[in-house]
Amino acid sequence: MAQTHDPRIRNLGVPVRSVNWVRLHAGRNREGAPCIYATMGQQADNLFVLQIDAETGGFRQFVSEAPDSNYPTATCMSRAGRLYVGASYSGHLLCFDPEKDLFEDLGAIHPEAATFPCRIDEDADGRIWIGSYGTADLTSYDPGSGQFTRHGRMDEVDMYNYPWVNTDGTIACLIRMTRPHVVVFDPKTGEKRSVGPVTTKGEDTINLYRGSDGRLYIESSLGNFRIEGTEAVPVEALPDPLPEPALSDGTTFAFADAAEQLNRKLEIRKPDGAVRTFELNYEASGSEIFYVHAGPDGCIYGSSILPLHLFRSDPKDGELVDLGTCSAAAGEAYSMANLDGKMYISAYGGATLSVYDPAQPYHFGDQPGDNPRDLGRIDDISYRPRSTLSGPLGRVWTASIPDYGMWGGPLSWYDPKSGEKHAYYRIAGDASCYTLAWLKDERLIAVGTTIQAGSGAQPKVEQAVLFLWDYEAEKKVWEGTPDRPVFAFTALLTGPDGRLYGTIQGGDRPELFVFDPKARAFTHRLELPSGDPLDLGLRNGPDGKIYGFTSFCLYRLDPASLSVEELLCEEHAFTVAGPILGREVYFATGHRLRAAKIF
Repeated sequence: MAQTHDPRIRNLGVPVRSVNWVRLHAGRNREGAPCIYATMGQQADNLFVLQIDAETGGFRQFVSEAPDSNYPTATCMSRAGRLYVGASYSGHLLCFDPEKDLFEDLGAIHPEAATFPCRIDEDADGRIWIGSYGTADLTSYDPGSGQFTRHGRMDEVDMYNYPWVNTDGTIACLIRMTRPHVVVFDPKTGEKRSVGPVTTKGEDTINLYRGSDGRLYIESSLGNFRIEGTEAVPVEALPDPLPEPALSDGTTFAFADAAEQLNRKLEIRKPDGAVRTFELNYEASGSEIFYVHAGPDGCIYGSSILPLHLFRSDPKDGELVDLGTCSAAAGEAYSMANLDGKMYISAYGGATLSVYDPAQPYHFGDQPGDNPRDLGRIDDISYRPRSTLSGPLGRVWTASIPDYGMWGGPLSWYDPKSGEKHAYYRIAGDASCYTLAWLKDERLIAVGTTIQAGSGAQPKVEQAVLFLWDYEAEKKVWEGTPDRPVFAFTALLTGPDGRLYGTIQGGDRPELFVFDPKARAFTHRLELPSGDPLDLGLRNGPDGKIYGFTSFCLYRLDPASLSVEELLCEEHAFTVAGPILGREVYFATGHRLRAAKIF
């Protein structure tokens, strides 16, 4: 394990070693024999490619050498047998060439314009077309010359571009997220034109795909179309999509454990029906931790990011275990809360809620008796449930950023006794509910908002607010904001004195604030130690003090004197704030779970 600078900090281990953005491809090796390629992402190291022998299951692993190339978000197997990979968030195009037996970095797709490749396709001349986030960028790459040609934005508002090469050489770009539609780009003239329906996120559906006849089709709730040049021609019936790739003899392949987000058991199915399964023991460096939580059983729990695995650390014996899938969501648990001996897990995507009883055997599913049990989305709009709160009215409450391309993240609740769910839509207008704290004496929930919209949408508001929610009367009873720019209320905590403490970001610097719920006024604003305040980064200590995290340090706040003392400082040490349990505070540094004795 890596050495720490402060001797009080100890490493507990790497809870999850898994992979993400997994895709399988039919290809050939250097000798021209058929083989299978797998592209896999990871956080603790760069993405990699596996070259797999379909007869024996033997494989070779090639790790990208391009810095910050963690996720293979777009891939394409060319007709020449070269595997192209778009790497996020470096925005580089990588290529595995079997003739060279080399996985190489071809360079930046479009510096500063293309950080997240969305889709890659190949035209009849062998040129590679890449569409990217965050400027709906379109770029082509010529393997012959090794040159990139940047064609710029395909839409002036939206940020995601998924390109498809049509039979006539034009490029049809599916644009997402706020107004999903198709733009056709003509490489010969440089002209671009919107074709077919322009949809609205959350109201309509649209998809672009290649049919079994090799032509491109728009499938949407506003009608179906075939793209012909720069026109969208209505069609009554849609063809089937092209079948999934197979080896030259018709052999198909898939990961048998993909649903568990493990991707270790490769299933090979021959045309005669014979099936073989190979265990791929490739090296995975570690999955980043997204959330750390104290469970009702005295253990530390947490979530990895892409894939979402629940892990447990037992302070009694030091056991650290990857428990596996705990949600139908495949991203990460954004927040958790305990109620009546159970853990409620709120996850991205879809603000999906699941419940886990640590006292019962572990078996994930969505049926009664499963544990964890998936309870589905908490509402139709929430997507990133940044804060989960239990207690008021015996319910589980969430505050969430909305779905991609949408505005107005709700405040929502789930009642474990009745199974009822409810959301207060547009309660924050075009802003989003983000952080929660229970003011028990006032019988109110404090809700901090953020100006953030769903991914792919620009904010429509300039100032985040704090509001007080009367959960019995179902109404706001107060709303306000400090006299300074606030982009987000990143943490809220009811202190031992009944006052509300929180951190805010925006403007020139973040701050710590004190709010008096009886006077309904911000009373103090305090300077934070170095670093950015971590989301949900405030904790009540057993000594009556408040403990907080920035990306650089752990600090202690005395509610009586409002003095702030730095306790632990280590550059880049704190990426996820965790709970205080016993004499230690827990937190994450990237993919590592750590603890520090502070009492």
